[in-house]
Amino acid sequence: MKTRNKGAMLILAMAGSLLTSCGGGKAEDKIRIGLECAYAPFNWSTKQQSDTTLPIANHPGTYADGYDIQIAKRIEKETGKKVEIVQTQWESLITDLQMNSIDVIIAGMTDTAERRKQIAFTSEYYRSELVLIVTASSAPEGDEPLDATEFGAFINGKNVVSQVATVTNDVIDVFASDYGAKHVNPVATFALAAQDVVNGSAFAMTAELPVARSIVSQFDDLEIVHIDQAILGETQAELGVSIGVRKADTELMNKLNDVLAKISTEERVSIMEGAVSRSAGIE
Repeated sequence: MKTRNKGAMLILAMAGSLLTSCGGGKAEDKIRIGLECAYAPFNWSTKQQSDTTLPIANHPGTYADGYDIQIAKRIEKETGKKVEIVQTQWESLITDLQMNSIDVIIAGMTDTAERRKQIAFTSEYYRSELVLIVTASSAPEGDEPLDATEFGAFINGKNVVSQVATVTNDVIDVFASDYGAKHVNPVATFALAAQDVVNGSAFAMTAELPVARSIVSQFDDLEIVHIDQAILGETQAELGVSIGVRKADTELMNKLNDVLAKISTEERVSIMEGAVSRSAGIE
């Protein structure tokens, strides 16, 4: 995560105070949700308003869509509090939450021990599978997940990339230490990682399955490679995503967990399928 000096932090705190006191009703009547709006199918931005979108408060005329937005809509319905979408950078989300610029993070973020030192997390609102994305010419034959032996032969000596500050980037360390892969410097977005695979500067990229499905729908020459999830070791437990909340906001935490408890596994799968389908049309 990027660091900021005390002066910048003071400015952020003042901005957060202004945001809670100006416009859109009292702060306690709404929940400001921070996300990057660039992580399809969990979230993305669009100029087209629809019944699956919400307006982005700090970018008038632009809307957010995706799985995270449908969870936000459910929170609004169940709590009676208006939700407000705030677009921000991935690496600043935790800082924004701590500085009260937003109230929660719903951005496909994983509850990790390191992040838990700074903020709290709800129960999971989605759990995924980690996969590789490679060029069609590099993909192995068949659709069965690669076992450890097959995976080692497939990835040994190859460059693997992902987005910075993500669990999908951290897991490449396992691939490097246990299977001989080369962990290249992470990039700012998953879209840039995909471009690295297309242009050959990386052999493969790592991503959660829904994200991978969205990416390959937009690139003709990319394919998904499934792997035995046991290959991930302890990192396998970190593939769920949760809502980030300030540690002191226990009342909000309880309300959010109550909302999530009402969404069945089948419904979550259905919501994600819809988001994946819509994300295929992103320009």
